[in-house]
Amino acid sequence: MNKIPIKIVELSSPSGQTAIDVMIDVYDYAAIDKAQKKIKKFKKKYFDLIKKSEEIFPKEKSKRKPSHFWQMGKLLYDFNKSIENEFEITNYQQAVIRDFPLYNRSVVGHVIQFGEFFNKKDIVDTISMSHYMELIWKSSLLQKMKKLEGEKKRLIKRANEKTLPPHKEYREELNELVESKSGDK
Repeated sequence: MNKIPIKIVELSSPSGQTAIDVMIDVYDYAAIDKAQKKIKKFKKKYFDLIKKSEEIFPKEKSKRKPSHFWQMGKLLYDFNKSIENEFEITNYQQAVIRDFPLYNRSVVGHVIQFGEFFNKKDIVDTISMSHYMELIWKSSLLQKMKKLEGEKKRLIKRANEKTLPPHKEYREELNELVESKSGDK
């Protein structure tokens, strides 16, 4: 079965009220068995996702902690996995940026990786999001090297011991770790 291409849009009424809705091309609609039922199911999942994110993520940016970003990433990752075989959101980045309180387009993918590669036990709010971002940027490589789990534990240990360097120094440590292992091949 081919994936159903959908677009999540914000509609505006003449009075200025806005609402989010899901659109599908009329030609695609005609070719899909039980299209109305499938679209309704997707909309429910998406609106539930928005509601859950609003419960998790503080509106005030200064109150956001790594655990909030992880929960948001986990929600988005799980949502993506639940629809990946049936739907293709043609404007995914724009919809997520509009409908969820993330900062910008470049953060979306990293927040989803945060939810994919990290577990709740890996998140300590005393570790800055900048440190986590450094680790997220290297997570795919570290996972291939079978070093990601060890690095997550090391990061938490250093935070608990109050020996965590500034995030730019931590970036250099991660770069050295990745480079030293890629040179071993």
